[in-house]
Amino acid sequence: TFKTQERITKTKYELIESLPSDGLAVFLNDDAIATELYQKTEKPKMLVGKENTDAWAEDVKVGPEGSSFILRLKGESPIACSTRLLGRHNIRNILLSCAVAHSLGLSIRQIQAGINSLEPVEHRMQIVSNAGGITVIDDAFNTNPRSSKEALDILKSFSGRRIIVTPGMVELGNDEASYNEEFGRAMASCVDIAVLVGKKHTEPIKNGLSAQGFDENNIR
Repeated sequence: TFKTQERITKTKYELIESLPSDGLAVFLNDDAIATELYQKTEKPKMLVGKENTDAWAEDVKVGPEGSSFILRLKGESPIACSTRLLGRHNIRNILLSCAVAHSLGLSIRQIQAGINSLEPVEHRMQIVSNAGGITVIDDAFNTNPRSSKEALDILKSFSGRRIIVTPGMVELGNDEASYNEEFGRAMASCVDIAVLVGKKHTEPIKNGLSAQGFDENNIR
């Protein structure tokens, strides 16, 4: 797994290495791989995500209607922003985009307007229906453990009966079963009914649910 991650990191860093000398690399301050890559980069660069970096968010509020936060850009006055996009991970993505926009000369007001008008990407925490008292969230392109945890946290913030329909995570190598079992464990406190599609990838999810005492009558 470590070698796989190392290979992925090396491959992605080729994007930075291919930048011209006057290009710009923007990194998320994750206190991990991205921060390490930022530190080794000698080309023009920006770091976002935490206080006193090039862009960060304060007073973050997330819920079923979207998110709001105070945007802080280096050298600019703080400004209140809101977005229909769901989840804290989308705020991280927004901060990266804000850093790029600011470097290109957009004003803080233009950036605020852009944030406020953002629309969800298809199949990524996209609310596609809200009729008859039923809200459908399409997150079909969710394929990794971190974003799956984010999705569960968002689902937990909704009121009413919460139903998840999932085939589990795939193409995660030798650790796939353990990731799906952990997915099930995390799911147990966030949903009322779990609909598991297909057996091969979802058996570990069922095991994770059961390990947390989830009612097996509510597993389909």
